[in-house]
Amino acid sequence: MSTFQKYANYYDVLYRDKNYRSECDFLEKIFRKYSTKSIHSILDLGCGTGGHDLILCSRGYKITGVDLSAEMIEVAKRKAKDKKMRINFVRSDIKSINLKKKYDVIISMFAVISYQITNEDIISTFQRARNHLGQGGLFIFDCWFGPAVLAQKPQDRLKIIEKDNEKIIRFATPVLDILNQTVDVKYKIVKASKNKILDEIDEVHKMRFLFPKEIENYLKETNFRILEICPFRELGKIPTENDWNVTVIAEAIKL
Repeated sequence: MSTFQKYANYYDVLYRDKNYRSECDFLEKIFRKYSTKSIHSILDLGCGTGGHDLILCSRGYKITGVDLSAEMIEVAKRKAKDKKMRINFVRSDIKSINLKKKYDVIISMFAVISYQITNEDIISTFQRARNHLGQGGLFIFDCWFGPAVLAQKPQDRLKIIEKDNEKIIRFATPVLDILNQTVDVKYKIVKASKNKILDEIDEVHKMRFLFPKEIENYLKETNFRILEICPFRELGKIPTENDWNVTVIAEAIKL
């Protein structure tokens, strides 16, 4: 099964504790620190169900969100319509998208870059990001941090959400591949009411973990320079083996 098909139906429930507002505050802190111009337009690569986009739109930014999953895009469109927000959601592959316009900032949140498994995938995604930025534009993304993944090792996870006399149970079983720098996260989601199973799905999400020097190399190859790598939501700090997710801030340089 492809990633984020039926999983999309449970996405917002499973991540209802995710603090999108705080993450958008963090993004605006980056804007203030590193942008040399006012930010008006934002392109979100791998927008999912639009959690960041709805908040950023409410703060006055003009947003375009892109995602490969038709199911995720449909949820995002429905949420924007319900809130009467004008957000341009586009179903497309971030490795090949061409919107034929420039944006002030490009974001790619919630480890979307770690879903780009091969070197070629990462370079293609970075190149597409560069094509949609003018010189000096910011590219902000987070990803799995290799030193932390190898130090901590992926662990089995269990998450239970109770809602309206129903339970949504998610099992996550990871398989680490050190040679290929990937983790296969095997998800099983069970929706149950009392002793009755209402739905059950299985998906495998393959995730790539990255190291600072390779990130620097990929960005340099696609005409970016790194401004900062920091622990997620901790601007100005240096990542350690305790930081599974890091934020990368890059600037588009002259072609």
